[in-house]
Amino acid sequence: MGIADFKRRTKNSKTEDKGYTPDSKAEVQGSSASEPTAAPHMYHHGDVDGDARESVVVPQPDGKCITEIGARLRDIPFSPQRPYLLSLADAYRPDLSKINLDRRGSKPDDVHPYPEGFEKVVFPSLDGTPLVGVLGVHRDGRKRPGVVFAHGLLGSKTKNYILEAALEAYSSWDYNVFALDMRNFGESQWLSNSPTTGGWKEGQDILGACRFLGEVEEVTSVAAVGFSLGAGSVVNAAYQCRQHPYITGGAMAWSSYASMEKMMSLMSSRPPLGDPFLPIYMAFLCLTEIRRLEIRRQMSKEAASAYLGDKPFSPDYRRYIREISAPHYGLDEETMYALSSPKEFISQVDVPLMLVHAEDDPVCRVEEMEELRRSAGGNPNVDIWVLPTGYHCGFKGFDQDWYWSVMRTFLDYWADRTEEADSAAIAS
Repeated sequence: MGIADFKRRTKNSKTEDKGYTPDSKAEVQGSSASEPTAAPHMYHHGDVDGDARESVVVPQPDGKCITEIGARLRDIPFSPQRPYLLSLADAYRPDLSKINLDRRGSKPDDVHPYPEGFEKVVFPSLDGTPLVGVLGVHRDGRKRPGVVFAHGLLGSKTKNYILEAALEAYSSWDYNVFALDMRNFGESQWLSNSPTTGGWKEGQDILGACRFLGEVEEVTSVAAVGFSLGAGSVVNAAYQCRQHPYITGGAMAWSSYASMEKMMSLMSSRPPLGDPFLPIYMAFLCLTEIRRLEIRRQMSKEAASAYLGDKPFSPDYRRYIREISAPHYGLDEETMYALSSPKEFISQVDVPLMLVHAEDDPVCRVEEMEELRRSAGGNPNVDIWVLPTGYHCGFKGFDQDWYWSVMRTFLDYWADRTEEADSAAIAS
């Protein structure tokens, strides 16, 4: 497949009636603590409308349920064969070797590694924040299910794990696909000053992408798949579906977390030598410094220091939440963490939700899944699956066939292909 030179376009039919207007250049280059692009919709730890009703099994087509598909997925053999370090190298080498391409792809009008026929689009999050995504739709007149892919912290739609999944779903599994840059990442960071929240607002970004994809004529149902920060955001999106039901084809979270506060504390403290988290911490450190240089080119030195702190190679994400993100959305730090922590609302998720995790995850430790299990309280719509190995979002490096088979089997189970079946029946 060739590399397409995308030309950004805005789908006016999708945005004009929703009051969506991208920020001006002055707003993009101003302080990150400026007024939000739109008033955020607030919801409580219970239901989005304020009550704390218990989750119930939402009737699914053909009597489908998360328990049934969970059993099917567990029947797929997971067989890592190679030495551990080789598996890790295979999992992370593509993204580490393409950091330069990833950073270049984060700027407007850059070349992207998606094939010709994929379209770059601008679309609104649920709160009106403008975002950028890449849309791949089969234009042959047939309707197909769709899937949205969400990246992790400091990532974007051009990350290899997102790119590969989108192209696999599009080319091999016959899906329409959408890969987004969540707020403050990728190309979306140049369209507004909306800061990262660690899952709450990113969940709304994912729902905005699901809404956008679901309004495409060729799409029947929409699934959501997220990794790391994108995984926690998918869980958040699944919860917010109670008020914004745009995920209609299931939700899948790879290497998620229970507490955003714990994640921010972990990311803000340099681990000791020998800690399995140290290599990933150093990678995040480098990416944060690259980000600092980008911001300094767009802002004054003082503004950049206010945004990321004034100590290079010493990121303090807790300070970022406390001094930048929470005030921007009119919240205190405690409320921000609660809104972004899946443990606070996973018991009330109504969307079929599968979380896949590894015991050896050094970032989102396996204790996070144990806490989520307790918090889920037996929610019949949620399945948490922990495997013995897989590192952090590294399952593909350990068993590629298993990885693709699990993702496709889950998506196919919930996908709406009734129109395809009807067309085939008519043709026969």
